[in-house]
Amino acid sequence: MVGRPLFRPGLQEGLLDLLRPPSPRLAAQLSEQVRPRLAEVAHDRAGRSAAEVRVVLEDVVRSAGGEPDLDALTEFAERIEAGQNPFA
Repeated sequence: MVGRPLFRPGLQEGLLDLLRPPSPRLAAQLSEQVRPRLAEVAHDRAGRSAAEVRVVLEDVVRSAGGEPDLDALTEFAERIEAGQNPFA
């Protein structure tokens, strides 16, 4: 039978997030605090140029008081340009 997939994309990751016990140390990390906003940027900017996406990713990190890792953000921006969401 050809049709829609049995499970929606991201279901496994969502279930794993529910099963992972809360960790105050993890929650305190800047990367975890900005992850939802980075995922939103990746969703909204999928397919746009990596240079444009990286600027927005930098702004998100800086607005949270962090110093962006430009190499990492460049890699994420390239994946977003290709239509992937590295933060989902």
